[in-house]
Amino acid sequence: MSPKIDPQFAAEFARTLRDEIGANSLYRRLARHDRDAELVRLLQAFVEEGEALETAVRELMLSLGARGRERSVFRWFSARCWGLSARLGFRRFVLRLCVESEEALARRYAGFAHWLARGGETRAARSCEQIATRKAARASALRAWVPR
Repeated sequence: MSPKIDPQFAAEFARTLRDEIGANSLYRRLARHDRDAELVRLLQAFVEEGEALETAVRELMLSLGARGRERSVFRWFSARCWGLSARLGFRRFVLRLCVESEEALARRYAGFAHWLARGGETRAARSCEQIATRKAARASALRAWVPR
């Protein structure tokens, strides 16, 4: 690990990668079982984009000297449970959780960007800021299916 990267920061980054893996698993599951064609298209786009985001996060972690898991059994199992909940009539609730998760991840990536910029890792900070912006846009797109 790079001497500039705090082990707690690396652990938080690894947790964020696991969250990305879980979100992608859930979106894949929801896209297979939903009847709303427009939502299915959005979720399928999220799955494709999620794979690119996972790759970007992994590359960013490696450039900083950190590592993350390839899979997360707990996130996979959680995605199955939330997917089943959505099919059993709790779709709006599950989508609300997805919106909140995307917003939380956007804030986390923005915090990473700030921390990295303060440490002189400007390229990594820019990457985190771009991911944060993308996550906020995803939350906004999903909000259409989550009435207040």
